[in-house]
Amino acid sequence: MQKKICIVGGSGEMGQMTQNVFAKYLPSYELTIFDECDWQNPAEKLANQDMVIISVPIYLTDEIVRKVVPHLSQGTILADYTSIKQEPLQSMLDSYTGAVVGLHPIFGPTVVNPDNQVIVVCDGRDTDKYQWFVDDLAKIGFVIENMTASEHDELMTFVQGIEHFSVYCMGLFLKEKNIDIQRIMKLASPVYKMELNIVGRLFSQGPGLYADIIMSDEKRKKMISEFARLVSEKADSVKGNDKQEFIQNFKDVKSWMGDFAEKAYKDSDKLLLR
Repeated sequence: MQKKICIVGGSGEMGQMTQNVFAKYLPSYELTIFDECDWQNPAEKLANQDMVIISVPIYLTDEIVRKVVPHLSQGTILADYTSIKQEPLQSMLDSYTGAVVGLHPIFGPTVVNPDNQVIVVCDGRDTDKYQWFVDDLAKIGFVIENMTASEHDELMTFVQGIEHFSVYCMGLFLKEKNIDIQRIMKLASPVYKMELNIVGRLFSQGPGLYADIIMSDEKRKKMISEFARLVSEKADSVKGNDKQEFIQNFKDVKSWMGDFAEKAYKDSDKLLLR
């Protein structure tokens, strides 16, 4: 299906990834890249598009939405890639009267193949008008997860906020103690090597991206503070050599996880044996 799609911020990492994937798997799409220099004559690229996707840092999203909207043609679908969804989706709904959808690709800019890569879709307005786009994403292999913006943000507080903050702190601690990572890797088990690689992976990327993700909203920052408080409390328990509390907590979490713990053990073994 011939469709015209403009990516605002298309020269960024996620924008470039979209260009590459769409060019290979959805060649019928006519892509237009809108960058900073295009604000001199925004209508030239924003008008007469079937869809305009906002792909800019979180802190710029609301501003860019408001700048883009006056130049959209009737019938254009407005979407965003932001990793939080409630505020950007509400911004689009408040600023624009046409079809709106919130998107969050749950993967990084290095992805070259859509197979089994998850994209969250948060309905905004006039679902029927952008269903063709969601269907096309599913056809080429993306896994579509439909959820509300509030559900998405609550889940992502843990998936991104707590997880990224934990990895960030591990990197800081390794630096503070001046740990020789190359030497420790020689002694590390396969599982620990995987964990260290996750730390290295985070710090190989842009700091601004992770600052935006970790500090994206007040709920996330509050949850991180609660997590830090729990870590501090449990560190005091370890310092006090309270093995019984540790063992009981361990048992409680294992029971709460149910079948997931055993499945995670088996699944991680499969990854390590590849």
